[in-house]
Amino acid sequence: MPLVTSTEMFSIGGFIMAIGKRIRFFRNRKGMTQKQLGELLGFLGKTSDVRMAQYESESRTPKQDLVKEMAHLLDVSPR
Repeated sequence: MPLVTSTEMFSIGGFIMAIGKRIRFFRNRKGMTQKQLGELLGFLGKTSDVRMAQYESESRTPKQDLVKEMAHLLDVSPR
C-alpha cells in the first residue's frame, strides 16, 4: 500500500485515510515509535517525535523526498 501526497486519500479496509493517518498506520504496523521513525529520518533529539507527530496530525506536510524516505523505511510504495 502506498504513502501518498497530503492531498490524496486512499482506502484501507474500506476506511479512507489521509497522509497523516497512513504514516501512523504503517509506522504502527512496523512497531516503531514516532521518535524511532523520526530519528531514522534524521531528526535528532526532541524534534524527532515532535516532527512525526506534526506529520501524523497533518499540522505539517512532509515534502515528497521525505515521503519517499518514509515509504522506504516502512516498506511501502511512495505512490
